[in-house]
Amino acid sequence: MEPLKEEPDNEGEYLEMADHLKKIYDQVEMKNQRLTLDKMELQKILMSAYGMSRVIDNLASNIMDIPADLVMLIEHMRGFLSDELDTHVFNIKDLTFE
Repeated sequence: MEPLKEEPDNEGEYLEMADHLKKIYDQVEMKNQRLTLDKMELQKILMSAYGMSRVIDNLASNIMDIPADLVMLIEHMRGFLSDELDTHVFNIKDLTFE
């Protein structure tokens, strides 16, 4: 197998290499845009789940005769979703107060 040339021999090869690199760049850029949209959709889902867990927690605290284990599970779910929201949506871990 012949090693890759680092420099093209003529202008045609140079243009071919540039075109090839542009195609690769465009593919990577399209994947990045798709990942960004997917991340935004997952953030919306996480925010909705957290909002619903707050509503359920509020309702559970106002209703009598709910088993304590169920109330505890609801509180843990809300706390977990809150932590994940801070990490993955609000990027709290990236903030510094120095």
